[in-house]
Amino acid sequence: MHREITQGVYYVGVDDTHTELFEGLWALPFGVSYNSYLIVDEKIAVVETVKEPWTEEWLDNIREIIDPSKIDYIVLNHMEPDHTGALPHIAKIAPNATIVYTERASKFQKSFYDVTLKERIVEDLEELSLGSKTLKFVHAPFLHWPETMMTYLVEDQILFSCDAFGAFGALGGRLFDDEVDMALVEKESKRYVSTIITSYFKFVQRGIQKVKDLGIGIKMVAPSHGPVYRKDPMWVINKYAEWSSPELEKYCIIIYGTMYGFNRRVAMKLKRQLEERGVRVIIHNVSVSEPSEVITDAVRAGVIVLGTPTYDAFPFPRLWHFVNEMQCKRLQKRPVALFGTYGWGGGGVKKTREMLTEMKFEVLEPVIRVKGRPTDEEERQIGELADRIAEALK
Repeated sequence: MHREITQGVYYVGVDDTHTELFEGLWALPFGVSYNSYLIVDEKIAVVETVKEPWTEEWLDNIREIIDPSKIDYIVLNHMEPDHTGALPHIAKIAPNATIVYTERASKFQKSFYDVTLKERIVEDLEELSLGSKTLKFVHAPFLHWPETMMTYLVEDQILFSCDAFGAFGALGGRLFDDEVDMALVEKESKRYVSTIITSYFKFVQRGIQKVKDLGIGIKMVAPSHGPVYRKDPMWVINKYAEWSSPELEKYCIIIYGTMYGFNRRVAMKLKRQLEERGVRVIIHNVSVSEPSEVITDAVRAGVIVLGTPTYDAFPFPRLWHFVNEMQCKRLQKRPVALFGTYGWGGGGVKKTREMLTEMKFEVLEPVIRVKGRPTDEEERQIGELADRIAEALK
């Protein structure tokens, strides 16, 4: 089904409640939406398509309003397949349409689909008249791909913001921010930002500043995933600014793995010592916690604590994966504390420390290695490490 969001502008997106992992990695307990918008004027434009398996539902939504063959412009803010998968299908139905996108997007399109529709390569802040409505294209590279742009509908002051200001969660017919559970939206927006856009936080900050510098009015923010913000469009912009800020928060996260409980014992001892020093602590067992929750809590933490048992002379695999994720997501540099247990050979802590040093993280001393259960000396070291973490958070 479709919904009119303002006169002549329609939501024609779809819900995905079948995909379990976004990008094959991040859990979708509430699904996800693929948002697409139809603008009907003297000329007809569609902003974004949808993921390919949902093509027919998307086309049916458009057919409720107009004949899809009459579409004049297909505006592609971003070439990722959850935005463009339906492009080859709409290209056959609307062979006279023109694709509107950035130069880099054109190159991506040719390698992804090689659709032979006419193209209009738009420069930053270029405008396109549809008749009574005007589209302005705002380049936003690395939000979160290099070819990305946002599209601004000038007369109605709607910012079609692409992946910026998006959220996980299917909509179920509740499209606007005044129709949904905003507590859940906040949680799923923060998880979306942390898992999808962490590597590009500086570009988020630049993008927000660029939009503010344009001095444009914003009555709605219409992202490619999640609700449309009409009651308080600045809410999501301000939240994104907060979540992508380089200023970290004054809490500590302990991320640990354990096979038989020995390493958990050390983790809980350290947690208790930290709390006695007034430190706020979030703790995750990597074998149990959903990876997106771990990343979300780690992104803003002032200190990250890693705890690994030794597994076949290496770090515990799921903890090792998180360390690699720290590198992949380009987590902002901050102090990292390290502890681990071993039964006979050791190696887990040593290899983790080497990786952290190579990544240019400051590793707090003491680094604690426990054979079996903590000795009195190691108990003392846990207290000393708690002091160092508390000090670092000040």
